[in-house]
Amino acid sequence: MGVGDRTYMRGTRPSSEARPLTHWTVGLLVLFFIVGLVGDSAQADLLGWAVIRERETHTWQWFTYALVHEGFWHLLGNGLMLWWTGAIVERERGPRIFVGVLSAGAVVGALVWWLTGVGGRSDGALVGASGAVHALALVALLGRMEDRIPILLFFFLPVNLKVRWLVIGTAVFALAGWAFSELPHRHDWQGWRAAWVSSVAHSAHLGGLLVGFLAWRRVGQTETGAGSAQETIPSERQAYSENPEFAHAGEEEASAPEGLSRARARAELDALLDKISARGFGSLTPGEKRRLEELSAKLR
Repeated sequence: MGVGDRTYMRGTRPSSEARPLTHWTVGLLVLFFIVGLVGDSAQADLLGWAVIRERETHTWQWFTYALVHEGFWHLLGNGLMLWWTGAIVERERGPRIFVGVLSAGAVVGALVWWLTGVGGRSDGALVGASGAVHALALVALLGRMEDRIPILLFFFLPVNLKVRWLVIGTAVFALAGWAFSELPHRHDWQGWRAAWVSSVAHSAHLGGLLVGFLAWRRVGQTETGAGSAQETIPSERQAYSENPEFAHAGEEEASAPEGLSRARARAELDALLDKISARGFGSLTPGEKRRLEELSAKLR
């Protein structure tokens, strides 16, 4: 099979390839939202069983609360962030990491929210996938802190922002919202009052951020630790960027592969394909992409 026949070299997904879990998850959130709309119109509480409450909790609610959203904008914000960062995590880390981070973010987010209200005066409920989404966002973005992304500030002002400032701003906002709004609002304290009142569960966001940071550290240690690779790569297929014999392929003046034997060309091609498999086609430099085409042509 030529390099052009591989899945990640084609512009379209084969019809037999399964749709990413990220898409199914966003679809599930939309489905629950529609069920909630039906319940509101029919004046029936169809999703009460899924919502977690401070004074009455059931085991399944630590997960199912994340499927329910308070309104359209709540769903839109979480859905867009999940579609973006969830796709990155699933593509680069795999479905198992995606599901693990999503589930842990939901559970720990709910746990931090519940602990925040212990001894308080309210009997509130928690809904939304914000904790899980914050966890996925950190795993996806902590390795891209110097990248720039376009965002719409206040939904109309385009800004080209560094990922670093997006992450820092999100963490600061969650911490400030928890300390100055949510925490004092849920307790009847005389010396510490809420500076503003909102329905945002900043504590769940903080729990999700904690999970995301720990998961990112764990995944990084696993990938770089000895014996962590799923496949033992022979010496002639060492990581492409670390192999001095292949280093010339990343330069603009990459040499043609005509002088290589088929065995050496195959080893160099496999090293490039390993890099694509681990980090995606976009991780290749322009020189590496040209080299990929040259080697593929030689081995056809």
